[in-house]
Amino acid sequence: KYRPVCLNDLVSDVTEELSALAIAADLTLSTDIPTPELHVNGDEEQLYRLIFNLVVNAIQYTPPGGQVAVILESSTQALIFIKDTGVGIALPEQTRIFDRFYRINSDRARHTGGSGLGLSIAKAIAIAHNGSIDVQSELGKGSTFTIRLPLHN
Repeated sequence: KYRPVCLNDLVSDVTEELSALAIAADLTLSTDIPTPELHVNGDEEQLYRLIFNLVVNAIQYTPPGGQVAVILESSTQALIFIKDTGVGIALPEQTRIFDRFYRINSDRARHTGGSGLGLSIAKAIAIAHNGSIDVQSELGKGSTFTIRLPLHN
């Protein structure tokens, strides 16, 4: 069922689709995509949703005038970084944000609502692709979500 998927195209497609949302939120949405194409083995729709969910979250939790960057790199694996200059996530919550239905105190988000499923779905997709997802964050400074996926040779 899995087949080679070009991450360069996926990152471009997601950021293109979300550019209007970023503009409406008064944010800068940028990408840094390397020239050689990076391929992973996977389900294209699921991988799209994985990146999409994280970029939407970054936009929702970043105040006007802020920045969201999607950076694609490769080392021994494919790395996708979603960095924002948003509100940040307190350390005790960083381990819980990937749990189903867990929501950070919603008054910090620009848009209330949401099911609390976005990050648990993202994590499940990463794991289903033999990958991982983690976060580094500082309150008031922003967050960086890192997706790691095995490269397709």
